[in-house]
Amino acid sequence: MEIWTIDLCFISPFHTTGNNMGSFIQIARNQDRKGNSIPYIPATHLKGVMRCEAERIMKGSAGISCFITGNPYSTDHEIMVCDEVKAGGYGCPVCSLFGVPNIDGGGGFREGKLRFLDFYPSKGKEEVNILRRSHVMINREFQVKEEHALYSEEAIPSGTIFTGDIIIRTGLTDEEKRVFLASLHTMACYGLGKNRSRGFGALKIGEIKKSDGTVISEV
Repeated sequence: MEIWTIDLCFISPFHTTGNNMGSFIQIARNQDRKGNSIPYIPATHLKGVMRCEAERIMKGSAGISCFITGNPYSTDHEIMVCDEVKAGGYGCPVCSLFGVPNIDGGGGFREGKLRFLDFYPSKGKEEVNILRRSHVMINREFQVKEEHALYSEEAIPSGTIFTGDIIIRTGLTDEEKRVFLASLHTMACYGLGKNRSRGFGALKIGEIKKSDGTVISEV
């Protein structure tokens, strides 16, 4: 087993939706061991975005036939798996890294080599200033503002660094490592959280440190 500790450096404000309190939308928060409420990036969000990017990369480079994250070319976003996965195996690095969900015809649930943990601000709760912004809802059909639709939401300011761990359960092949790192960096290009169309969620990958102290990359 190996642990990679990764820094996500946000270069624009960042928002993941937490509690909705009327017209006020909070960012997602979790409690630390002391009971403090602190912002975080859910592991499921990171894993989902990275898997989508890994699937896209492998479709372009190796022509894989799976659509574990849903076929974007079908109206119902049908989930499709290859014959190797149906037979209980792993068809390509996407499934071997991220696992196989329990779906009909998928050969049953199998864990992948990667386990994601939640990411938290690297400097602690007391040093993160939460922004509050007000917006007006837009009618997408007519491209005009909605009447009586003012709302406010929180955001993490640009410059904030989130740090977290990704556990590698068993050793990676050279191809799996390439797909893992490629999906990590393309996730940064895609962005995280809500309101990406308004410039939110842009980031770059900072330091990546292995459990033995080896630094893989840094800003």
